[in-house]
Amino acid sequence: MTNERLTLEEMELKFPDKWLFIVDCEYSENTELLSGIVATYSESCDDIHDASMRYEGGAAIHYTGRMPEGMEYIL
Repeated sequence: MTNERLTLEEMELKFPDKWLFIVDCEYSENTELLSGIVATYSESCDDIHDASMRYEGGAAIHYTGRMPEGMEYIL
């Protein structure tokens, strides 16, 4: 983990088609994720779920790729 704060757009460019576990999140008034620090990333949603179970505090999970049509993830 680096302590580099990235915007959501920067995360999507730096980590294409990855699941991100993001801490120290900044949100808009409409609760949209604006920026944060990527604590870990993976191609596997399960890895990110495991990371979230060990973390205490506010965080976000974001997928930077395109979700397959008809597929939903509940975290």
